[in-house]
Amino acid sequence: MEGLVLIELDDSYLPQMGELYSEAFHGEPWNDDWSDTKQLGEYMKDISKSYTALNYGLLKDDKLVGMSIGKINHWWEGTNYNIEELCISPSYQGQGIGSEFLDLIEQRVREKGLAGIFLQTDNDKPSYHFYHKNGFFDLDSHISLYKSLRPKKDQAEDSACSDQKDIVFDIANIGDIDELVRLRILYIIDDYGSITDEDRAKIEKQLPDYYERELGKKLIPFVARAEGRLVAAAYLLIIEKPANPSFPNGLDSEVLSVYTEEEYRGRGICSKLMKNLMDYATEHKISRIDLLATNDGYPIYKKLGFKDNKADYKEMRFVVGDQPK
Repeated sequence: MEGLVLIELDDSYLPQMGELYSEAFHGEPWNDDWSDTKQLGEYMKDISKSYTALNYGLLKDDKLVGMSIGKINHWWEGTNYNIEELCISPSYQGQGIGSEFLDLIEQRVREKGLAGIFLQTDNDKPSYHFYHKNGFFDLDSHISLYKSLRPKKDQAEDSACSDQKDIVFDIANIGDIDELVRLRILYIIDDYGSITDEDRAKIEKQLPDYYERELGKKLIPFVARAEGRLVAAAYLLIIEKPANPSFPNGLDSEVLSVYTEEEYRGRGICSKLMKNLMDYATEHKISRIDLLATNDGYPIYKKLGFKDNKADYKEMRFVVGDQPK
């Protein structure tokens, strides 16, 4: 592309560097939250002001559209250019500018007599394939390690957030009925162990009509989406009753069919769905939420603030068609 100029960045570019970095990594698939601009500024200083700093910028019409922040690293096998961060403005991605930027950097690094370029990236991100395409290869003996020194509670919360980066949480709508039916069947199989073809056919016939009639009214399905499908759901069934001291506005509710696909379990998805459900109930002034907890779900619900229901009444049930003779 014409009009591209490679420069070495100095401190005067720090504000532009921070803006470009935040813009480049804010969206998918990274979803980095750099809303703390002070922290962002400190990070830019951390990585760009090394004793052997070597920071390149790519200008297009005097605008910073790409940057490579790094340093010269002396090692017994040779002296390399170690890149800490490299990015292109989203507005200029997909135009070959990234590859051209790397070519310009390589030429400049060769002129300095350096032996190679070292960098790191996530192997599940598009950048991994981009670097492969531009002549980089994996170091089989190299692996990144990290040990957190933060309290375990904070570590668990961070881990859950990290594990949910590819998950979208929202409320299902009419267009999700087929997926809701599929998840409901999986939940039943998981709960009952199996389901007959006859029962399955009856359930699959009844559910679409029920969902179409009640979604967004009495039934609010909180869902998690990934890979183009629903991978988890928790239903809030709103029940209007004659008011009493327990629900003075007459709104009661019950949690139904909390289910997460097996491959997505252990990532905090159930807790996130339940928090969203509880926030909704609070916002809509629903007095209470009841649920029946499995052994696996019990500690999760306790942690969220649910308490054992020690009623003075004995729970009973009458099954129609099952009268004693």
